[in-house]
Amino acid sequence: MNLYFDTSAMIKKYIDEKGSGNVDRLFEDAQAIYVSTIAEIEALSTLRRLVKDSVINDEDFRYLKSEIQSDMRYFNVIDIDDQIKKHAIELIEKYQLKSLDSLQLGTAVYVNGEIDYFVSCNDRLLKSGERENLKVLNPLKRM
Repeated sequence: MNLYFDTSAMIKKYIDEKGSGNVDRLFEDAQAIYVSTIAEIEALSTLRRLVKDSVINDEDFRYLKSEIQSDMRYFNVIDIDDQIKKHAIELIEKYQLKSLDSLQLGTAVYVNGEIDYFVSCNDRLLKSGERENLKVLNPLKRM
């Protein structure tokens, strides 16, 4: 099974929170993992926020940053090209998505022929994905 993870779902591989068990199972069962090039940046931003909020400490941040950067070498990382950017703009107009969400969805649509599921914890993004003919999974829901 080939899966595209947005950052809201991918981060649960590194931070133990609701949905992490489902994400772990999806990673174990996947033949290939696809992510956008922005996933690493978004994930590290999330981790810094967790340091600021005292959920994790600086040592945890450094370790998790290393884990994410190591894992990125094994993921199919999709660069944002002009075609994805153009589609992301269309998705903003169509679904009133936030900028990074539109890039995530635009990237998932771009690789739709290669993936079996778009994985996200963002209900609005999942609904938009379904309207774009993606099969979707939410790790926060029973699977």
